[in-house]
Amino acid sequence: MSEFTLFIIEITLSLSVSGFVIYTLSNALYQLILKLCGTEARAKFWISYLNVMLVITPLLTVFIFGKSGIVAEASFLFFKNALSCILTGMFLSLGAIGFQIMQSIPKTQRHADNPWQSNLQE
Repeated sequence: MSEFTLFIIEITLSLSVSGFVIYTLSNALYQLILKLCGTEARAKFWISYLNVMLVITPLLTVFIFGKSGIVAEASFLFFKNALSCILTGMFLSLGAIGFQIMQSIPKTQRHADNPWQSNLQE
């Protein structure tokens, strides 16, 4: 296989994983962002931004750490490395997004919405 074909395989895998994650999180994430932003226009902007980041970060890890220019065939190790790069990028982007959302939620609201924490009054 040519380098270009292997590179296209890596890109296709990355876009597939990103599409799956965006589809899975889209409704819940939109509701959360809408609540945090207050207006639909702001929420739509941030959802678009988050979707772009969920696509770009895994692609970037494939561009930097992918093996399409090193290996000669689409072997098991090739796919393992590609998925490792993609999932690492997805983990980094989801971690950054989750951290920023967590920082945006007021501390009192975070504790009030937590069903695992007891509501002891002092």
